[in-house]
Amino acid sequence: MQVNYDAEKLRSALDDFRQATGIEIGILKPDLSPAGGRTVQRLPYCEAVQRVTGEAACHMSDEELLKKCRESKKAEMTVCHAGLVNVAVPLFYDDVIIGYIIFGCLKTPGYTQARPDLSRYPEGERERIGRYYESIPVFSDARIESTVNVAIMLAKYILLEKLLEPSFDDNIEKAIRYVSENLDGDLSVSAIARGAGVSKSALYRSFHSSLGVTVSEYVRLRRIEYAIELMHSGAVSVEELAQRSGFASASYFSREFKKQTGYSPAKYKRQM
Repeated sequence: MQVNYDAEKLRSALDDFRQATGIEIGILKPDLSPAGGRTVQRLPYCEAVQRVTGEAACHMSDEELLKKCRESKKAEMTVCHAGLVNVAVPLFYDDVIIGYIIFGCLKTPGYTQARPDLSRYPEGERERIGRYYESIPVFSDARIESTVNVAIMLAKYILLEKLLEPSFDDNIEKAIRYVSENLDGDLSVSAIARGAGVSKSALYRSFHSSLGVTVSEYVRLRRIEYAIELMHSGAVSVEELAQRSGFASASYFSREFKKQTGYSPAKYKRQM
């Protein structure tokens, strides 16, 4: 999937976040390359640790964090191998991740140890690494939570202003439009292919290469998304939600809804 971005406006938005919070931040595209060619600046502590352990452990920590984001579809945080908190917020287009906001290298009492285990580093490096670690300011858990909320608002701003957006081929554009217009109807692969005027094989290839999901997975995601919109508009019963969002039965709808959101339809509506 090709992801386009407005480098100047994106840079300005990230600079505002950095100046307001004092925290380094960056945007990653789905292939984990930086949007705008700008990565999160490493702290002297992180650079010192990397000189000893290499970058592989840092990459593994980042990949673990982004994997949690993909699975939960919400902001996630992890403690890296060097004992610092990192946070990622996914950016969605039609329920498909098109990028990640990532920030961190933070110390906070609720998630990190008072001091990392320095015994695993060479003796000549321990004092310097420990000194760098002690120089990192401690953020309260409440401040971290507030910063995550600001990052979520930033994600919405980026999507609303189209500072980051995908570029699809004609087959995908036609298929997405057809799905959106027929969420309560027949959305089998054959029906979508006919409606979009493409072959089934071309449709399969386009979805896999552009969105990273199958046609059926995309349809289920869009129908759940539509059901949530219906909840906000006043639809109350599970049966009504299932029928209007195109599911064959209320029980099947409930299973898929919980799989995607973590809540039953009734509990989600109460939380909402």
